[in-house]
Amino acid sequence: MYTPDKSNFRQFLNDFHSQIDAGKKLSDTAAITIDTDRVNNIVYFGMGGSAIAGDLLKDTLFRQLKVPMSIHRTYHAPAYTNKNSLVIACSYSGNTEEVLSAMKDIKDSGAQVIVISSGGQLSKNALEKNDPVISLPAGYPPRMALGFMFFSLYHTLGRNGLVEEYQEDLSSLSLFVKEEIAKHDATRHSGHILAFELAKTMHHHIPVLYSSSPFLQTISRRWQNQLHENGKVLAFRNVLPEMNHNEIVGWEMELPCMENLMAVFLENENPMPRIKMRITHTIEVIKKSGVPLIEVYSSGETVFEKVFSLIVLGDWVSYYIALLNKKDPMHIANIDYLKQQLAQAN
Repeated sequence: MYTPDKSNFRQFLNDFHSQIDAGKKLSDTAAITIDTDRVNNIVYFGMGGSAIAGDLLKDTLFRQLKVPMSIHRTYHAPAYTNKNSLVIACSYSGNTEEVLSAMKDIKDSGAQVIVISSGGQLSKNALEKNDPVISLPAGYPPRMALGFMFFSLYHTLGRNGLVEEYQEDLSSLSLFVKEEIAKHDATRHSGHILAFELAKTMHHHIPVLYSSSPFLQTISRRWQNQLHENGKVLAFRNVLPEMNHNEIVGWEMELPCMENLMAVFLENENPMPRIKMRITHTIEVIKKSGVPLIEVYSSGETVFEKVFSLIVLGDWVSYYIALLNKKDPMHIANIDYLKQQLAQAN
C-alpha cells in the first residue's frame, strides 16, 4: 500500500507533534518585541499552507486575541493598514509573489512588521529593512510546516500581551497530539485505524466538507486543501451557520452528478446548542437528497486539542487517499507547472 509514497511523506505526519515545542523555540530565538500600545489590528498576508496558520490563529484565539485580525490571500494590502497595524507576512518559501506584492503596498504605511519564512526574497527584504524574522527550518512542504508557523506566532503574540490567557507551556498539547498521530499510523497501531477507514469510505467520492464557526471554521478548509494537494482529489467546503443561509438550498439539486458527492461534517461533540440544532437539521436536509453523509468528531477537551485532533486526522485521511489513488502525496505537479508558466511570463 505504501509504494506510492516514494518521498516518505509519512515522516512529516509522524513528526508533527514536535513542531509544537519547536514553534516556541523559534519564537524564543527571534525574541521579537511588539509595541502593543500602537497595535489596533493585525493584518496577515499568506497563501496556501502559510495562510492556514493565520486562519487558525484567528479562529482558536477568537475569545482571546485582543485586537481584530484579518487574513489576506491576495496581491494587495487593505487600505486600513497603517502605523497602528501589525503586519504578519508569512511565506514558507519566502518567494510567494502575492505576499511580496502585498508587502510593497505597505512600505510607506508605518506598520510594524513580522516576517515568518524559511528564507527567500521575503526574508532578504526584511533583513534589509531591519524587520524581525521568525526563521523556519527548511526542507518541509509548506502545508506540512503548519505547526512551526502557528505556534511560533502564538508564542510571539502571547508573550507580547496580545493574547489573553496565554499558555507558555504547551507540553500537554504536544503529548496529546503525539498520541493522536499514533492512532492513525497503520504501521504503528493495529486494529481500527479511523483515518484509513474514512479514506476508504470517501474514496471515489467528491467530499463536501462542513465545519462550524468560530473555533472549527478553518478545519474544513484545512481538510479541503490537504485533500487537494496530498490526495489529488477535488473537495468543496462551507461553514455553519453561514451555509444555512444559502448553500443548504443547493441540496435540492437533482442531477446524476449528486451520486458522486459525500457530505462530511467535522464536528465538536458539544457545540453551542443553536449550532448543534443547526447541524442536526442540516443533516436531515442533506440525507433527503440521497447523498451519503458521515460525521467526524474531534477529540480532546481544550480548543487547541479539538482543533489539532481534527487537523491530524484530516492530514492522515488525505495521505491514505493519495495511496488509494496510487499518488505520491508529496508531488504537486499542477502547482509546479503553474509556477513555471508564471515565471516564464516574467
